[in-house]
Amino acid sequence: MITKYLLIFVTGYLLGNFYFYNENTVKYKYDKNEKYKNVLLHSLRYYIINIFVILPVLSLDMLLAATYIALTHFIIDTVKYIYLINSKNIKKIRVFVTSQCAHLASILILAYIMDCWNFSIGHIRIVDNILNTYGFNPEKLIRWILAVLFIHEPVNNFIQIFLDDYKPGKKDKIIIKTDNKAGRRIGTIERLIMIIFLSTDQYTAIGFILTAKSIARYDRITKDEKFAEYYLLGTLISTLCVIVCRKIILI
Repeated sequence: MITKYLLIFVTGYLLGNFYFYNENTVKYKYDKNEKYKNVLLHSLRYYIINIFVILPVLSLDMLLAATYIALTHFIIDTVKYIYLINSKNIKKIRVFVTSQCAHLASILILAYIMDCWNFSIGHIRIVDNILNTYGFNPEKLIRWILAVLFIHEPVNNFIQIFLDDYKPGKKDKIIIKTDNKAGRRIGTIERLIMIIFLSTDQYTAIGFILTAKSIARYDRITKDEKFAEYYLLGTLISTLCVIVCRKIILI
């Protein structure tokens, strides 16, 4: 039962924290000059998204759980905001990893409490009927939705922040910035294909994906050592995230 709780609230976490937002409400995450109201707006949006996520399994227990998640999310982001406005040297990757681990830890604690106290999960009959009609396994479907959500925005954000300190010189930074959107899309498609191959035990096919990606940047990789290291590091992190996703989410 604890697995169901985790799948539901991690889905809400990914949607609320990485997908349903706008630029004004996420600047505070790393910008000490932003206003505190953005923390409030983000937390409110996060709560609403989690309510929508639990609608198919709505119950009083699930509603209380969603409220707890929203409150802990607000507290963690408030602590992060206080840290940002009082810090001189901010390491984005450290802030990112610490805050995301704190959010996930709060979900793990909630799932454990819900399992110990036997929190009830509601069922909307029409949803069950639709899934049964088309032969979908609800848990397997949620796992795949969660996997796709994970390998897109969260991984893209993590890689971008992680590689920020490893970018080549100013001239190259401009080039990389202009290619950023296309690179994010390519990275997502690459990881999606890889996760499909891993799920069907087609491990050797992954080599073709990485080879095709390298060919596209072959000229620059061979001429620019710093860019080659930057490119290789990003590729390895991306591949590692896919493996983690396969082992933890699509088990």
